[in-house]
Amino acid sequence: MAGIDPKLVEELRQQGRYDEVLTLLQQAFCAVELLSEPTWSDLFMTMLEWKELAGEHGPARTALAQVRDEQVLHLAAGDLYVGRRDPARAGEHIFGRIKRFWLIIELNEVLGDARSTWKLFTELEADRPDLAREYAWRALPAIVASGDFALADRYRGEPLRMLDSVNEASRALPLFPLQDGAPRLAAELMSLVGDVSIGAAVLRGQGREDRAAELCNALLAGIESEEVKAWARRELDAPGSINNALVERSMPPEGA
Repeated sequence: MAGIDPKLVEELRQQGRYDEVLTLLQQAFCAVELLSEPTWSDLFMTMLEWKELAGEHGPARTALAQVRDEQVLHLAAGDLYVGRRDPARAGEHIFGRIKRFWLIIELNEVLGDARSTWKLFTELEADRPDLAREYAWRALPAIVASGDFALADRYRGEPLRMLDSVNEASRALPLFPLQDGAPRLAAELMSLVGDVSIGAAVLRGQGREDRAAELCNALLAGIESEEVKAWARRELDAPGSINNALVERSMPPEGA
């Protein structure tokens, strides 16, 4: 089974045994590749710990870049998903299955290498336009960060298209459910704010500052719940705020 022992990782980190932590993370990552049709839950803790280690240990960052390069090679060879294929499940929709392109984007986000994602997407657009259309929404932040506003404008959708869905969900669901609950409202809100942020960034890149401000104001004016509106404003000002809050709430209490 793939996975790591978070308590062991934390003990090793506190002792400054970073190379040993890195070895554990590399082994866990390789183990996921050996699983049949793994999902993001199989990789979540490994990636979370590796991101943190990369911030304080140079070799961990270098190793993460090597993993990214290997994933790009797999993708170029037509291997679209992490893990082994299971012929018995051919054609079956597996929720949460790890798409290599998404993983590469996540790795590039940790590495601060939006340009790499932009380059990979342009290659994908030329070779597999069907996949480019499917993956574009996930690559849009990196495309915008790379300054290719014309490309981003081609793929971005209607920024406020999820507003009604968010308002409907906010009437029945908590923004931060109990530990075992699925954060549907938070996920939809992050998607909505992300779409608006992309739309606003494209407008600014095209020199349309007034329209960008109008779009952000329309988002906030259209959200019914004051709590949800406050978090939308926070997410606009500091992207990742909602996800950070979700992660913090998912962690067990200290000493547990």
